[in-house]
Amino acid sequence: MLHEDTPTARLRARGALTFAIELIGETQRVKPKGFVSGLVAALSVVATFVISYYALFAHATQHYQVSIFLALLLPICFLTTTLHARIDAVTPIDWFLGLAGSAAAIWFALSEGRISNWMAGFSELESGDLIAGTTLVLLTIEICRRTVGIGLTGILFLLLAYVAWGHLLTGSFRHPVLSYPYFLEMQVITTDGIFGSPLYVAASYAFLFVLFGNFYVLSGGGQLFFDLGAALTGRMVGGPAKACVVSSGLYGSISGSPVADVATTGPVSIPIMKKIGISPERAGAIEAAASTGGSMLPPVMGAVAFIMADFTGIPYLQICVYATLPALGYYFGVFLLVHFEAMRLNLPRLEESQIVGLKIALQRNWSSLLPLVVMMWLLTSGYSAAYVAAGSALSVVAASWFSTPDNRIGPRKFVEGCVETCTSSVPLAAAVAAAGMVIGCIELTGLSGKFTLLLFQLSGGYMIPSLMLSGVILILLGMGMPTTGVYIMGVALLAPVLTGKFGLPTMPVHMFLLFYACLSAITPPVAVANFAAASIAGANPFRLGPYAVKLAVGGFVLPFFFLFNRGILQEGGLDAIVWDTIAGLTLVFCASVFLHGHVRRMGIPWLVRFAFAGFAIAIIVPDKWVQAGCVLASLALFTVLHRMACARETKPAPAAA
Repeated sequence: MLHEDTPTARLRARGALTFAIELIGETQRVKPKGFVSGLVAALSVVATFVISYYALFAHATQHYQVSIFLALLLPICFLTTTLHARIDAVTPIDWFLGLAGSAAAIWFALSEGRISNWMAGFSELESGDLIAGTTLVLLTIEICRRTVGIGLTGILFLLLAYVAWGHLLTGSFRHPVLSYPYFLEMQVITTDGIFGSPLYVAASYAFLFVLFGNFYVLSGGGQLFFDLGAALTGRMVGGPAKACVVSSGLYGSISGSPVADVATTGPVSIPIMKKIGISPERAGAIEAAASTGGSMLPPVMGAVAFIMADFTGIPYLQICVYATLPALGYYFGVFLLVHFEAMRLNLPRLEESQIVGLKIALQRNWSSLLPLVVMMWLLTSGYSAAYVAAGSALSVVAASWFSTPDNRIGPRKFVEGCVETCTSSVPLAAAVAAAGMVIGCIELTGLSGKFTLLLFQLSGGYMIPSLMLSGVILILLGMGMPTTGVYIMGVALLAPVLTGKFGLPTMPVHMFLLFYACLSAITPPVAVANFAAASIAGANPFRLGPYAVKLAVGGFVLPFFFLFNRGILQEGGLDAIVWDTIAGLTLVFCASVFLHGHVRRMGIPWLVRFAFAGFAIAIIVPDKWVQAGCVLASLALFTVLHRMACARETKPAPAAA
């Protein structure tokens, strides 16, 4: 028989397919034990001190600092991730890869004097450069596969194939023949590849801000955020859900990572939401949507704000100023939809035993406010981002000793914080190193200009369709990828279209890319924040996704608004800032009413819902009279609907016969 078609054969085929997918997909993270645990801890502490030393006291070239970072982090990468999804322990291959990566990075650190005087087109790669460079390229691909998954790894493979064989194509996408030494020079010698700005940012102040966030949680700051959220919103209708939004936003502003935010605040907030009657899917969606906004909200904003500062030349503090009001607008939308749903279902308030009160919350953890004050003082004093991050992390350790004994960061907790920072930096470092390779491939082949032409043709040369396509592309690129990697891809492929072809200002365009890069964390089918929240809530992540997207409506509509109404980015005079903020919040309000479809318990007719959708679209138009009319009309219409809903609820029931 030539072909066997039986249930056993089909099962075997599915098993082979699953194994093949696992072979090229994300693998397991493992917690080292014994000697490996001690080695990872030692490397983590050394990495923390070295990076802090360069941030506070010393200066080094970008290439040298990244080399040292890789020499310390690559062994940690391979000793905390497995070779295959079905393997749950470190193997000799992992040891070999970690040592090989560290040796290759040390080679480039020792060669820094020669590399700093490199002249493209004249200097030649030595045999050691070829070996070490090839090693780093291959290990970057492998660690990206292990930690980020097939999404970014697949894009990287496609681009590498295009570099190798793109000269065989015909038409506008053809490029000249590229030699391997030239490719390697771009990737490991210049700062347009692996050693580029994305990895440098991760190796310096992004690492230190992650350290700050981990120390902050160890010192009791996470509990302070929940207590503050509960004190502010716990006595409202649906108090637990609203407390989740507030506490996740506060913690997210420090961590900058949707998954870390979910993992930290979710175990507290999700069970409480489920207890008051919110379904597991909706409880997880609220947590995921609230946590996703942390990458948009200053002061930390993940690593994206620092990379954005490097790409645009705009100071980090100014980027924080630009991002503040739009990020608060995002949380306004999440909070509003949670409120609408709480009113519709008449959800209970938080139990009094779980509300400690604002005064008591501050009395318990007042010392957790000190590092935030130190951070804001350092930021406004004009210090570099690396200095701010290192100084803030140090202040957490010092402030913890004014707290209870359980929250003090002694030697054991210090090592724990260093290990957690290094292990949580592994996927970030893998993503930005791979993104650096992507940028190098794009520069080598001139793909950016060709992609610009393609996008311009697909959109018919019109701005709004181009912006809509850009948002879709970012969401698709972001399937399973960290926010930072999505943003970098957007800068490489989409920013030239939006700023060059359409003349849009640099800062609003980069904020547009940031927002849609963040939204990839909750947009199906592969949404990392949804998967993290679903695992805590005991829900299906695919059923959780649509509601999370609905809650995040502000993130989808505000980028289109601030591209043309830049007062909400705090550009222009006070009148422009105030008006554009009011209009932007009204836009989010109208979009939320349209999506929710209820006022209290009363359903809104579809014709009226579409009227709110029309108001939302019209508010984007940068015409103050149009915006004023839409703001007044939408508020008046909602007031009428609200009175009708209240009258319906208070109408006495008909007397029994």
